[in-house]
Amino acid sequence: MLNSKTLEAFTILAILVVCIIFTSYPAASLITSNVIIRNSGKIGTILSLPLHVEGKHIKNLLNQTVMLRGVNKVEFADDPDGIWMGSTMWMDANVKAELDAMKSWGVNVVDFHISVELTKYDIGPNSGHPASPYCSISAMEALHRVAQFAAERGMYVIFGGYSVRCYYSGAAQDRLPFPPYAESANASEVIASKEEFAEWWRMMASEFKDYPNVIFEIWNECGNSKISNRTDEEAFQDWLDATQQCITAIREAGFNGLIMHNWGYGVYCGVFEDEQGNPHCAWGTTLQDWVPNLLGNISDPTGNIVICVHGYDTLGAVGIYTFEAERQKWNSSWPYVYSHVKAALEYEGLKWWNETINYPLIWGEFGMTMGWKNSDPTQHTYEMARFNNTLAVFHEYGLHYCAFWWREISVYRLHNGPPNFTPTDSGQILKIYLSGSQQGE
Repeated sequence: MLNSKTLEAFTILAILVVCIIFTSYPAASLITSNVIIRNSGKIGTILSLPLHVEGKHIKNLLNQTVMLRGVNKVEFADDPDGIWMGSTMWMDANVKAELDAMKSWGVNVVDFHISVELTKYDIGPNSGHPASPYCSISAMEALHRVAQFAAERGMYVIFGGYSVRCYYSGAAQDRLPFPPYAESANASEVIASKEEFAEWWRMMASEFKDYPNVIFEIWNECGNSKISNRTDEEAFQDWLDATQQCITAIREAGFNGLIMHNWGYGVYCGVFEDEQGNPHCAWGTTLQDWVPNLLGNISDPTGNIVICVHGYDTLGAVGIYTFEAERQKWNSSWPYVYSHVKAALEYEGLKWWNETINYPLIWGEFGMTMGWKNSDPTQHTYEMARFNNTLAVFHEYGLHYCAFWWREISVYRLHNGPPNFTPTDSGQILKIYLSGSQQGE
């Protein structure tokens, strides 16, 4: 394994070489400032360059705008070393093969969901943990290796908290990772307070501060929980307090990379038509509901803040037809034509973000259900149109995004499994957009 000190030295050497080249040739520096990197095939082949935020843009060390677009891979929340090529037992070759398959699609970022317990205690094959029989290396070793392998391919990785425990020890999707919100079994034995949660992030930052391709997401789909006996407003305030503690700990540990922030399961709205058939939207949840409060109450000395939002089409992210007349007209409960999809996404915050917020936005989870593939071909065709037009709007607004998910199981599967990773209908649409040859319909 390439250890962190070696990786740091290698990165510094690469940076010095690049700086010498580009300071020696001012014209070349001017040219690169306007380059937009959209997929992993165009990022440096030795290492991914460090990223920073400039207004709405994410840029690398050469001042090139980088569009982070890729997929979710969530098994680190369940298993210490993940699941690769269908196996829970880590093999470097398997991990590299999957990353190569992702890169061949045009993926340049992978969002990995992680477990606090597995990483805090570095659970491995000899830990005596219920997950120990299902891994061949420890959790932190796996994260280090996948970050290294991704960097070698010019790819970025997101490490984001998802659950306090893991699949083998009673995990839940903890809305917040500290009491009184966490629902994983005996979660308070792992994280007893906001302060302990911040210290976990300090540890993570110390581990990965020398990796230029690592991005952090403090927590996935934050929100109130049914066991907290707190109001949503109180839960949000607790999250703001925890977020600031985490930012402070991460920066004090020397990690200067991007940190992603989100709140809630996602956005949705109702879509209606006027007498002329023009779409308009009402009610639901939007970015406007929480982003101003977040940005007004946190401070990050680096400014490397990225806003994150989730939303799945059949959960209302492309809107919901609530009137029977519209459902009958379109033969669906959810919009699929471009103008309606765009109206919904703009109402949920894209237009407001574009006009108001000076930080990047990433749509961290969205997906196309394959559930109608065999049972209802007409609805499956509509669902393909929804996914296609959602991506068209994302590209129109210059969004970063990660599609859900890089597995061959569940309705949101993007491929049909190893070793070939043949794309499903949703995966094929995603590949087209990642390649840059997209258009709406």
